[in-house]
Amino acid sequence: MPEHSSSRMRLLASRALPALMLGGMLASSGCGSLSSFSRKESIREQVEKDPRYSIDNIHGPTGRAMNQANWLKKREDLVRNGDPETTAALSAFDAAQALYDAGKFKESEKAFKKVAKERRDRYESFATRFRRTWGIKEKHAEDMYGTYGDSIEEDALYMMAEAQYAQKHYADAQESYEDLLVRYPSTRYLDLTTRQLFRIARYWLDFPEDIDEKGEAAVKLASTEDIQRDETGKSKAEPSALSRVPVLPNLTDETRPLFDTHGRGEQALRSIWLHDATGPLADDALMLAANHNLRTEDYVEARRLYALLREQYPDSPHLKDAYMLGSHVTLASYQGPAYDGSGLESARELKQELLALFPSLTEEERKRLKEEIDTLEDAEVARTWDLVDFYRIKRNNAAIKLHCYQIINKYPDSQYAEQARAMLKQVEKEELAWANSPFNFNKPTAPPVTAAAPQTRKGETRLPDSGEKEETPAAPTPAEEPAKPKWFERMNPLRPVDKPPQLEKPPEESPGKRRDDLADSRTDPAFR
Repeated sequence: MPEHSSSRMRLLASRALPALMLGGMLASSGCGSLSSFSRKESIREQVEKDPRYSIDNIHGPTGRAMNQANWLKKREDLVRNGDPETTAALSAFDAAQALYDAGKFKESEKAFKKVAKERRDRYESFATRFRRTWGIKEKHAEDMYGTYGDSIEEDALYMMAEAQYAQKHYADAQESYEDLLVRYPSTRYLDLTTRQLFRIARYWLDFPEDIDEKGEAAVKLASTEDIQRDETGKSKAEPSALSRVPVLPNLTDETRPLFDTHGRGEQALRSIWLHDATGPLADDALMLAANHNLRTEDYVEARRLYALLREQYPDSPHLKDAYMLGSHVTLASYQGPAYDGSGLESARELKQELLALFPSLTEEERKRLKEEIDTLEDAEVARTWDLVDFYRIKRNNAAIKLHCYQIINKYPDSQYAEQARAMLKQVEKEELAWANSPFNFNKPTAPPVTAAAPQTRKGETRLPDSGEKEETPAAPTPAEEPAKPKWFERMNPLRPVDKPPQLEKPPEESPGKRRDDLADSRTDPAFR
């Protein structure tokens, strides 16, 4: 009895173990996997519920102006009836502002930095900064700034950046401006901050343009700049080759960053059109970044930025230049017939759209655009001829003929049309030589030709027979096929049979015999 019970327990345990494992897997994967009818949230619902994508704190120019007016009114009330901590912070800010107005920018920078740090320590502990820095807890789970943030800290951050800019420490100023934009996306100083970032980027990228009081920038084209040159013909405004090396440190000029001056300039421009996409300098920042990449011959990145400008800012004053220079860099980014050819078609479309959308183009510009379109056609023919060379190496005569006929029919006046005709003649000559080659074992044999008897037309008169026997021309004997070697007959699995098999016809059966066999089958016990 104990042996029977123990064996039964082992059987139950062996069956229960897989069930427990399956239940554990389902439980660990979540309750949603237990039911196939559980509803999953759409991407739109997930975005609406995620506080990281909220735009509650984003305000336009009117909202920012109202926030500034409300803060000035609230500041007066805090000075008269505020708590001691806020009153002390406002007094420290006013003292730092007095240092800035007196031209003591270095002392004012330290004072503004101290005010910003003290205000930040009120709501942000060391543990909070540690978790946010190292990604232990997501940033959106810690809303330290509330709806409008700390206005005293916001003012201190902006004035600290202004003090750094006044000292021409542009690298530190850029970091402070971007810190302000990250902590306060709708800061009351957004317009002023983007102007300063644009000036810093313009200086680092060696563009001589500036912006006016309205925030508009006259960005010159990199291809039509009036560049002053020295006696050797080198551009004075053109950056040196050493400044393009990102890892080469800058140890002499305090107005530029320690590493990668051009990269930091592009970063400043990127901050403008990312944080203020509808601002007055967003399209100017994109145009300046694209022109810089055109100047440094980074045509792929310039092509992307010009395309972004055309798509996102169709009412920009730089639209015409974005089309013209965009088509130029698209063609310049083409690597050759052995690479992707989508850039050729894109460049053609851009030039055709430029001719159609801008009737104010001069005759010289239109003539140049049409010549460039013809150049694009030559590049397309070159791509097709490159395929002919490719299939020539592969000895694919059918593909060679196809692409040669395509060149002749589609581009009859191109320089490759004559080469295609010569290639067709050469391929036909090679095919004919191979057809008559003794090594071609698959060539067809011509049937024997028999001489037809002369026929007399109706109404035709013939001379009387002279009695002499006319000699009829002998029928041409068919060319004897060369004997194939025995090893070929043995090694060829597709050789024809020597003679068809002789199949015997089955004997015919008489009708009476057929009925007798049927009767026997009915009486046979085996068929019952």
